[in-house]
Amino acid sequence: MTAIVAASFTKFGKRSESVTHIAAQAAFPIVQKFWDSIDFVVLSNAYSGEFNAVSGLNNLVTTFLSLDTTPSVRVDNTSASGGSALFLASSLIESGRCKCVLLIGAEKMSEKNTKEVTSVVSSLLPPRERASGVSLPSLAALAAKIYLSKYGAKREAFAQVAVKNHENGALNPFAHIQKRLTLEEVLSSRVIAHPLTLYEFSPISDGACSVLLTANEFAQSFTEKPVYIKAFGYACDSAHISSRAELCSLKSVKDAAQRAYKTARITPSDVNFAELHDMATVLEVIQCEELGLFERGKGWEAAMRGDTSINGEKPVNTSGGLNAKGHPIGATGVAQAAEAFLQIRGEAGARQVKGASVGLSVNMGGFGNSSVVTIFGDQP
Repeated sequence: MTAIVAASFTKFGKRSESVTHIAAQAAFPIVQKFWDSIDFVVLSNAYSGEFNAVSGLNNLVTTFLSLDTTPSVRVDNTSASGGSALFLASSLIESGRCKCVLLIGAEKMSEKNTKEVTSVVSSLLPPRERASGVSLPSLAALAAKIYLSKYGAKREAFAQVAVKNHENGALNPFAHIQKRLTLEEVLSSRVIAHPLTLYEFSPISDGACSVLLTANEFAQSFTEKPVYIKAFGYACDSAHISSRAELCSLKSVKDAAQRAYKTARITPSDVNFAELHDMATVLEVIQCEELGLFERGKGWEAAMRGDTSINGEKPVNTSGGLNAKGHPIGATGVAQAAEAFLQIRGEAGARQVKGASVGLSVNMGGFGNSSVVTIFGDQP
């Protein structure tokens, strides 16, 4: 198996630098310290062509970092790019082909307006569904309506997720939005897709994050406190959302989680914290249930009780999540891994979870089209 031995962030938000510069900025502290150990670079980036008119970004970044002759590859799996790239980087090490892999996740999205970004990202939906006007925000809204009706949930539960995640984001120096919100502010903000409002969706963000991976047997030579990747679970579902049995469940998340739990030989009760893919607040609630952190139809109650807060029973999105930390798409899954790295090392500062030794992340492409569940631990 593999271990994460270093992590580095840029600030998420609206950045003036190029996507190449942002990616290199996140990687530079790691390259500066470990440049002679890196034998492969994996770059997670979904839309540099569509957003920035740049091709071959991986080679541009390695040259920027003076790693000109280091082999590299760019991974695009839409919103699941980061988790997919982490899986690939780990696989390169487990296969024996590489000893040390630098993983960079980067995206620059703010050069496009909201309508353009929504159109680009929603291009992952099949033509017949795009033709009907479906988008990822509208799918989240439909899921929220179905969930509220099916489980008798309170509308405030989804807004409470935003309150909690903005509280966490205010504690994260790298987060895009570092502003605390009240429940009333969330509920009264502009409706984006009824019933969900502005603060219940992730913002359009630029940013990058890097982690360095190596084989378990070499990890202690890089750091005294490596964080081990205990398991991956990878699963997919139909791209035709209308063909699925139910809209307020995410089969790929559930399937990926079950595979990861089995490989790691743990159960949901062993998980101390989770970083989830909350493009919309309703998705955090649904994912908590698919992961088995809470019973089906009970995730909204957990959110209302504060069970998912930093000091709660199952802390979720201590980083602020996509909701407040931001969602520069290619960087998201890598940043989730980096948050797990900080938490398990006890270096998360004011957002530190007590006794964090086992963490989990969900990086999801599209509306559950694909999902990568990764389990992290302080022991191999």
